[in-house]
Amino acid sequence: MAAYREHITVSGALGLAYWFASVSLMSFSLTQATIASILTWLSGMLPDLDSQSGKPVRELFGLTAAVAPLLLLQHTNSLGISGDRAMLFALLLYGSVRYGGAAVLAKVTVHRGMFHSIPALLIAAELTFLGYHSPETRVRLLMAGGVALGFLSHLVLDEMYSVQWDGTRIRLNKFAGSAIKFYGKNSLANGLTLGLLMFFTYASLSSAGLIPDPTVQPAPDVLEISGDLDDAPFYRMADEPKDTILR
Repeated sequence: MAAYREHITVSGALGLAYWFASVSLMSFSLTQATIASILTWLSGMLPDLDSQSGKPVRELFGLTAAVAPLLLLQHTNSLGISGDRAMLFALLLYGSVRYGGAAVLAKVTVHRGMFHSIPALLIAAELTFLGYHSPETRVRLLMAGGVALGFLSHLVLDEMYSVQWDGTRIRLNKFAGSAIKFYGKNSLANGLTLGLLMFFTYASLSSAGLIPDPTVQPAPDVLEISGDLDDAPFYRMADEPKDTILR
């Protein structure tokens, strides 16, 4: 499989290409393109969150824990939560991701499991789309696309390194096919991953306005205006005599 240096180099190069395309071809601002480029670079290591050893993995958990509170602060500001409470929420989220998340993943995941899969790629992109606060759907899609691109580079690179050539013939090692897959060998992990994918897909489509909210009642197409006032009280016109009563 590819090493940390190869993954981070390839995703970094893709991040630069994504930045150029975002600015020159898609007319995003420099700030938006730069954020998307960094997300592309960092997400090149996301599939290795299920690995339990090595300095790169510890650094990745630290970066993930640092980015998550920033996304949270975007939403707390829009909800009117600021000051000490917003800072408290950010610190709690950092600690939960940095330490709690690492402990949980160590118990429930195996390396090259469902974290190395197409469903996991889609979940990562959808979480970014839902987590990034912006009034423009295209900006949120830009960020989600960067994460998907970096994530995919990791999977493709792992599959490329599973192909070995000894000078005479091409052979596949034991990791071949374990990165770019739609399901793994563990039924529970498959069910959990696909369940999360369906949930976040529905949430993303709903957030983008592609699925109507069932709690919102649509306005009537036709408003019926009637002049019938059978139950209205007696009244008189201001310019008529007092003894003239109209019903």
